[in-house]
Amino acid sequence: MKVFRIASKEFVNDLSGTGAKLYGGRWNEKGTPLLYCAENISLAILEILVHFDGLTVPKNLKLLTLEFSNKEVIEFSKAKFNKIRKSKNAEFLFKDEGQKWAKSNKSLVLKVPSIITKDEFNYLINPNHQNSNKIKKGKIVDLDLDSRLFKMKSDS
Repeated sequence: MKVFRIASKEFVNDLSGTGAKLYGGRWNEKGTPLLYCAENISLAILEILVHFDGLTVPKNLKLLTLEFSNKEVIEFSKAKFNKIRKSKNAEFLFKDEGQKWAKSNKSLVLKVPSIITKDEFNYLINPNHQNSNKIKKGKIVDLDLDSRLFKMKSDS
């Protein structure tokens, strides 16, 4: 299975999950390393765009392809995802579920619906899992995003 990860030039080769460990993420608390990846390039782009201010075109972004066996993946329940998503405590509950999965070491990869579009999927990789050495790095390419993605639209 192939997944896609976007990171700055300085960090694209780092598969330790340090960024998520330092800052936390939707599925993890600070202190827990995870790698966030997407099932396709366009979703990976959308997932990073939601974190930009809309005024600055990010520079030096790279796209990395990762590969691993389907046997390494378990899927988060879509019904449970939808229930959590509607909850007032969604942010806490998603982190709690991710923490439980990461600590359980049940699988190397957790397939989760994207918040942006729940019919597409992100893949969380646990770099502390005993099979993390089975992840194969593919090619790294420059990610040259169209500047129109960063233009602010006026209300007129």
